[in-house]
Amino acid sequence: MEERASKLWKKIQKICKDSVSENDYNMYFRNVEASDFSDKTLTLTCKNSLVKAGIEKYRKKIEDAGEIIYDESIDAVFELTKVAEPFYSETYKIQEYKNKIKTGLNPKNRLDNFVIGDNSKLAFEACVAVVNSVSEKNEPAYNPLFIYGSSGLGKTHLMQAVGNAIIERRPDKKVYYITSEEFSNEYYRVLREHRIEEFRDSFRSLDVLLLDDIQFFEKIFAQGEGKVQEEFFHTFNKLQESGKQIIMISDRYPKDIKNLSERLETRFVQGFSLEMQRPGYETRMAILQNFSKENKIIIDKNILEYIADTVSSNVRELEGVLTTLIARASLLNERVTLQQAQIELSNRMKSQKAKITAEKIIDIVSVEYSIEISDMKSKKKQADIVNARQIAMYLLKDILDLNLTTIGGLFGGRDHSTVISSIRKIEGKIEDETVFKNEIDRMKQRITQ
Repeated sequence: MEERASKLWKKIQKICKDSVSENDYNMYFRNVEASDFSDKTLTLTCKNSLVKAGIEKYRKKIEDAGEIIYDESIDAVFELTKVAEPFYSETYKIQEYKNKIKTGLNPKNRLDNFVIGDNSKLAFEACVAVVNSVSEKNEPAYNPLFIYGSSGLGKTHLMQAVGNAIIERRPDKKVYYITSEEFSNEYYRVLREHRIEEFRDSFRSLDVLLLDDIQFFEKIFAQGEGKVQEEFFHTFNKLQESGKQIIMISDRYPKDIKNLSERLETRFVQGFSLEMQRPGYETRMAILQNFSKENKIIIDKNILEYIADTVSSNVRELEGVLTTLIARASLLNERVTLQQAQIELSNRMKSQKAKITAEKIIDIVSVEYSIEISDMKSKKKQADIVNARQIAMYLLKDILDLNLTTIGGLFGGRDHSTVISSIRKIEGKIEDETVFKNEIDRMKQRITQ
């Protein structure tokens, strides 16, 4: 049966190839195998859930092609392999440089399903301008476009939506999405394989480079990895000089990313840099309603309102809560209730707080201000050390609500009066200095995300 199914599927692929985009064919049809054909039902096995979601859009086309070949109507059913391969294995890695580069894009991320709020309107409009400019004028807009903000706000969705929109309008464009970590790993891989020229040719021939998690370079460059920084600099330069579009995403402003060379920092900010804020209540409600509609979920409005009112941090958390509630209700064959939502959110908050330790807070402050932890815990009184120590004390109290004696014990046994004085000083600076307040807020986000 498997051989019969395979032959039928190859014929269907041949018919469909001419009527679907090259991108969709390579991403979906090539990553599906026929495992069975019996009782007029063709079973197609997908490598991962994203491939499954993508190929299911073509169910009717597949069934119509099957009817032409089999001379009778057939049904197509889709299932996952027992051990689904991770999506990134089919997308981000440049496996064959001489052929067309893979996009790395999630087809589900589109401009038309991105919920626009006051927090993201400017970023959305900038991205639309990029799509129009690249697609119609063959030239970049706001180059580079640098979008920053805390995690879970939809930055990646928006950037990938740009890539998908450009490919849809201009299939001839070479668009590629990758994270800075993947870029670094890929660079070292091809370096070991003596294929660096192929790597350079592939990246420098792109029309659009979408680079995510720029802040990861901070760790790479801190290790003295000058080769990666040099390679990226020349890649960036080549694309920009050739009039190609670059979009980058980070959790912080370029000047706040440590260990960047001055020439990279200068280039990052020479385009258009904009910040995405946390979504307001109305936007959070719209996101939940949109998510429910797209996934054909019926849920009481008062439950959505409760979730939107309680979860204010990010979009990912909003959707995660709703997904969990729906999954639980489906498994237990019951309706989602407000009480269940309250329990789920209460458990999440407890879990998040439990993951945050005093050591994590102190470590993040240490990295942020480039102060050794041993110095923070010592009796040294240099201004930069004292500042980092006081900030750490403030965050320990604010986030974990540790008592003053415990906080003092973490810093060489300082008494409670010293601790309270340090906390009061930081509170005063937060109140008086907007830049400093934003700095502390960004650190809180890093600690709690």
